[in-house]
Amino acid sequence: MVPIQIENLFFTYPSRETPTLNGINADILPGDFLLLTGPTGCGKTTLLRTINGLIPYSSSGKLTGSVRLNGKTISTQALTTTCQQVSLLFQNPDDQLFCTHVEDEIAYGLENIGFPSDKIRQRIILALDQVGLPGFESRRISELSGGEKQRIALAALCAMQPQVLLLDEPTSHLDPRATRDILNIVKKLNAEHGITVVLATHQVKQVAALCNRVWLIHKGQICLDLPKAEAFRDISHFHRLGVQVPEQNNSQIITATKHATKTPNPDSFLTVRDLKYQYPNSDNLAVNGITCDITREEIISIMGANGSGKTTLLHLIAGLLKPTSGDVTIDGKPAKRLKLHQLAGKIGIVFQNPDLLLQAKTVKNEIAFGPKNLKMKSQSLIDRVDETVAQFNLEDFTEDSPYSLSCGQRQRVAVASTFSLHPDVFLLDEPTTGQDEQHLHKMMDQLCEQVLQENKTLIFATHNTELTHKYANRVLLLNDGEVYYDGLPTNIPIDQCLLQSVI
Repeated sequence: MVPIQIENLFFTYPSRETPTLNGINADILPGDFLLLTGPTGCGKTTLLRTINGLIPYSSSGKLTGSVRLNGKTISTQALTTTCQQVSLLFQNPDDQLFCTHVEDEIAYGLENIGFPSDKIRQRIILALDQVGLPGFESRRISELSGGEKQRIALAALCAMQPQVLLLDEPTSHLDPRATRDILNIVKKLNAEHGITVVLATHQVKQVAALCNRVWLIHKGQICLDLPKAEAFRDISHFHRLGVQVPEQNNSQIITATKHATKTPNPDSFLTVRDLKYQYPNSDNLAVNGITCDITREEIISIMGANGSGKTTLLHLIAGLLKPTSGDVTIDGKPAKRLKLHQLAGKIGIVFQNPDLLLQAKTVKNEIAFGPKNLKMKSQSLIDRVDETVAQFNLEDFTEDSPYSLSCGQRQRVAVASTFSLHPDVFLLDEPTTGQDEQHLHKMMDQLCEQVLQENKTLIFATHNTELTHKYANRVLLLNDGEVYYDGLPTNIPIDQCLLQSVI
């Protein structure tokens, strides 16, 4: 029997007139490892949530057609039944973890379905072994790295022993080493335990070697459904939609470094001196003695493994954290003496999770929020919003709620809303989150062009080496809260122990 049959499936969110899923017909076979890809907003997440029953149970909207699992319609069976058969791993592990300790987290789902307590312990041990974290039962989740958290979230799903495992951009918050760990675990679950896998991602090159089938989705429809051996013979479909393919011409990377060629202005605009930060209840320094000078017109990539201090450094520069010791100076003024509203026009930051920034009812209001609060005059405000909407290709969404959009689209809205302030220093934490290649490069092109035109500075934290080589004219490589390397992207030192966790 075919595990999953999708027939004439449509779904429209309450705030949208156009269906997000637009007549999908497909079968998912036993033991498949299916790569699901497509441009930002094409319907990948919505399809996964329909397959595992979160739609329609946890999301209102109009659903027609059917998804059947083992011959039974998912939308009409109890969600408690479906969750034992089909599990979904989110892209951000923090959205899926509820408990303080690992053992409690893995037991949580089993306890909620009334699984016998004497067998829960056995399932916990087995699940931790499957994800390569034996002996982690008593560990506090708050003390784990991003990669370890994602493995614990996966272990909690493995404990349910599902037939089908759905993964929604599971590596977008992880460094390369953690990404390899997760993908290897998923492949092992598929190959050795027979679990059917559907993995939605923009990172096609990371996953293509593992899958046996490829779905390419566009505007809520499957426009390509082929075995892997045939899927990439004609890559014109992928290029037309701006979707990554397994192999890329290196010349594209070399010729695209136009933003990194301008020599920075030698005058330091932002200085960091012996900066240290220690989180409460932590024994280690997250940032440990960082010193650097940053000038206008620099485009800086901050790289490093999960937990190396990238995000903490950005938050210190933005004034969201106060240093344990050391100083950040912006345009000659100590940042710690400035209120957040005084920094608003000088420093702009976009978090890795765009939802932490979004608050308005519509996309247009979201983009207008910052300039309006800085008392921009009405006509100038209208012009600024219209200009920003066009620059970030958001014309079709101006009256939509930001939360009705896909993760990648919400990321663009968050970037646009911060960009509308035209801050002197633009901080961007992992811009690849939820973005297909086409939209990612358009966004970065726009930011870099504006930085150079307006004599400003862009600092972005990323695990993506191609993005660094294409756009940055300087790299700060962090390791354990310290600057391991500060220089040109082309001269990053080859230290295999370090680079395995970075590249």
